[in-house]
Amino acid sequence: MTAQHASPARWLGVGAAAVMLAGSSGLVSPAVAVSSGGVTACVDGAGCHSTLSAALSAAGPGAVVRLSAGVFTGGVTIVRPVTLIGTGAGRTVIAGGGPVITVEPTAEATRVVGVTITGGVTHGDGVEAFGGGVLVRAGSGDAPGASLTLSRSVVKGNRTEPTRTSPSPSGVRCPESDCPYAGSFGAGIATRGDLTLDRVRISDNLAGGAASDADGAGVWARGGDVVVRRSSVVRNDAVPREIGRFAEGAGLFVEGGSLDVDRSDVSHNRADLQTRWPVLGQGELIEMGAHAGGIHVGGGAAGTLITRSRINHNVVRTVDPVGEPLAFDAALLSHLTPLTMRDTEISHNRVISEVATTDDILPVGSVVEINAGGTVSDTRITDNSVTIHSVDGSAVGSSGLAVYDFVGNADPVDLTRVVVSGNRVRASSTHGSAGVLGVGIFNNTVLRARSSTVRNNTGTARAPVTMAQGGGIWNGAFLSGPPVDLALTSSRVVHNSVAATDASSAQGGGIYNAGTVTLARSQVAHNRPDDCFACDPSAPGPSAGRAARPGPTHDPLRWR
Repeated sequence: MTAQHASPARWLGVGAAAVMLAGSSGLVSPAVAVSSGGVTACVDGAGCHSTLSAALSAAGPGAVVRLSAGVFTGGVTIVRPVTLIGTGAGRTVIAGGGPVITVEPTAEATRVVGVTITGGVTHGDGVEAFGGGVLVRAGSGDAPGASLTLSRSVVKGNRTEPTRTSPSPSGVRCPESDCPYAGSFGAGIATRGDLTLDRVRISDNLAGGAASDADGAGVWARGGDVVVRRSSVVRNDAVPREIGRFAEGAGLFVEGGSLDVDRSDVSHNRADLQTRWPVLGQGELIEMGAHAGGIHVGGGAAGTLITRSRINHNVVRTVDPVGEPLAFDAALLSHLTPLTMRDTEISHNRVISEVATTDDILPVGSVVEINAGGTVSDTRITDNSVTIHSVDGSAVGSSGLAVYDFVGNADPVDLTRVVVSGNRVRASSTHGSAGVLGVGIFNNTVLRARSSTVRNNTGTARAPVTMAQGGGIWNGAFLSGPPVDLALTSSRVVHNSVAATDASSAQGGGIYNAGTVTLARSQVAHNRPDDCFACDPSAPGPSAGRAARPGPTHDPLRWR
């Protein structure tokens, strides 16, 4: 018998038929089985099903499959809509295979309750590997697959590992020939349909192997809506090896649908890119990067909603002493999709970058990125850090909240009762240049903050050539904009600072303004070396309502 038993008998009820997993001593009471019309099916006896896979194959549409405590062999496929119920994640385990569970499009609406899904290793077709623990396949013609609801369960210790490569589909040179491509996606769960997680723990899954791209180590979703309720996505790693160029969305990677997270924890996930590709391939920049240690939402997704949650202790790291990988958004990237976030804590996330230069990609860093408008309320972005080092090139970074307009309509970002505090940027270069741009907030579009606080953020630049601007807020056109407009109402920008090897290059300890700033009943005070660079010197004190004149035209490369 393929199942391993913790006790002599195991049973599962399959809709209209009862399926028992029995050891030598027979069925042990109490046992729950479902039968209909006097028909009873069993496992491991004359005329019985011998595996869980066979039992699932026998289950009709709408069947309820009940698993007792024990370890059941994975590598099973669900082809019809069923409800699979275990006795609890600590007692019922489905282990092994690659994926452990595959859900076909014909399964329509499937539920899995009270199990642990573990030990899956998926190689896919060799070039692309999807779903170490659970794979929900796409329908015909790339149509959405089945919807899956997973509740009171654990998905842990699964891996995706491609085993061979193909030439880069984009034709990027690395450097003499096309970059090798291999994809590692959704080590815990990969889905092409709607996914609901309710009281689920997704942990310790690895999207890796000899991959160029490693995305969504916890969950990878494309095209479907993802709902996460009272769940945790923790300690998942997106770590491509050998030929790596991209590590993205280590906790949750969602494209094309929507993401709704409530009362959940996305923490201690890691997007880690260590490689040695050079800066250029036949004169063109070799694009590389690691981002969104916690959550990536993008690719035309319908929207991002995050409420009453924690996004803490996630890490983005790039190490390439001869190349120029981009490291950014340690906690969250809401890319080309509006973000609504409230009652959420974002703290102790880190960006670490050790690269040849940031010349073509500066600034790197940031913790949360919004680039298509949105609203954030009653949220804390605190005690996050960005550390960037280059030996001979430039090292330029920002931290905290980065706000852009990449959709071309300048949808505003509204902050209400938001605290951005205790964030840090450390940029250094041994023989080149280092810069800091916006430690608390880096604003490149229309930003309105009400009853919010930006305080105790610190940035330092250490190099032969330095620039440090905007300890609290950097406001201007850089990667996006114009228009660029910052409006603070009943808000405070206090006790922020920037410092540099060349002290004269440190400006705007509170606000560095290269756009337009409007203050109403707000305080900008006690910042070092100054409160607001390029604000209107003829206006009243910093606590008064006023409009600051537009700041200087900013050339981000001139300082080098």
